[in-house]
Amino acid sequence: MWCVIGLCLLVISGYAVAAGLAREASRLEVAALALCMGPAIIGFCLILLSMLGIRPARLEILAIAAVFAAAGIAVHRFRRVKPEPKSRSEPTPSWWIIICCVAIGYGFMAVAIDALLYPVIEWDAFAIWQLKAKVLAIYPLYPQPGYFTNLSLSYSHLRYPLLVPMISAAMHAMTGRLDDLGKTVALLFYPGMELAVFAAVRRINGNTAALTATALLAGVEPLCRYGGSGTAEMAITAFYACSLLCILRWRENRDRGFLVLAAIFSAWMAWTKNEGLALAAINAIVVAASGSRARRRNSLLAGAIFVGIVAAIYLPWILYSWGLPRTDEDYAGRLASPQIFSNLGRLGTILTGFGQELIDWEHWGLFWIIAAGLALAEWRRFKNPQIAAIGILLALHLVAYMPAFLITNWNLEELMSVTLDRLLMHAAPAGAILIGALWPAWVGGTAGSKTGISLSGHRP
Repeated sequence: MWCVIGLCLLVISGYAVAAGLAREASRLEVAALALCMGPAIIGFCLILLSMLGIRPARLEILAIAAVFAAAGIAVHRFRRVKPEPKSRSEPTPSWWIIICCVAIGYGFMAVAIDALLYPVIEWDAFAIWQLKAKVLAIYPLYPQPGYFTNLSLSYSHLRYPLLVPMISAAMHAMTGRLDDLGKTVALLFYPGMELAVFAAVRRINGNTAALTATALLAGVEPLCRYGGSGTAEMAITAFYACSLLCILRWRENRDRGFLVLAAIFSAWMAWTKNEGLALAAINAIVVAASGSRARRRNSLLAGAIFVGIVAAIYLPWILYSWGLPRTDEDYAGRLASPQIFSNLGRLGTILTGFGQELIDWEHWGLFWIIAAGLALAEWRRFKNPQIAAIGILLALHLVAYMPAFLITNWNLEELMSVTLDRLLMHAAPAGAILIGALWPAWVGGTAGSKTGISLSGHRP
């Protein structure tokens, strides 16, 4: 019962922030953002309290949720609901809706079964994320627990950020047990990610394209494997999907609420994994480079605001982790090393590994093949600023992961074999949005048709 109550409190808290900032958002967009924002905002508040010497407890969580619930009620009373954009295009065939819903249902069922019924069996979940969650559930961050300086536990990445472990610790606090229910937050992250992709594509290319792209994403093997396993992969993927939705909406209407939300979700990515810092930087670059030359100054200002928000939210972890020991797993500390240039000969192997993973049928089916095929076949549509932005974000995302393989002290082939599926899982929402945005009109897309939806959400 307390697990269900805890999940409901997370959603309520997320609604207050999402609806309060995204004033121009539709109900669907608010739902997507709230599902992913709630766990993060509660986890972040608990981290700050823990840094003050207060460990997670049910009373504190109820108090935090009550504050956000009151804010959410106020927001709901005064918020004008934005209607969903409608298209005059042909309705999606019933048989296609059924197929897509089955695929989406299958994906959610796989994640839910893993999150609710299976123990923590994924190695990274056991040795890193859920181990940290138990430490945080028992000890506050002040005074600093001995865990963080115990080099015999370096396999658990002592300097990894703590947002996902603290979210699991919150569920431990709600249930009063150190069991596997810390994984249940995936029941929010997975549908939140799916709704974010659907909402982003729907505004650009209509219902059929949105449903198709969401279904293609739903059943890919890495999502089903890691989604409910207790690792941080589902969280960073969901945060990334929401940041993409907010960036696209900000580019569309220049509503600063979406800019702030994009920055907050980017900060959550940084608080989730070190890779999130690179993704946050890419988002900032795209924001700063948005718009025409006449609006370049406004875009640069928006980029500066974006960076300032991310830095302010991430600063507590920088200060807390400053004196923590660095080990062989400290990739961020070696990126400035000359080793990155001396290992440029690895690029061929790295590119080959990425290429092989993209076409790995067991992991991805036709997902990335469809994305590449549509990009080639519909290349003229990259003149559309929104589609071009998604393509740039996806390309930069994939490139950003390559430096880590240049400086790793692991066997390169061995490391790639165990990490590439997870790295591409992080990028999958951008791939799905690109598929949906490029989905041709002759199979249900609306972009470029006389009856389609314009980028502003109004009929052209």
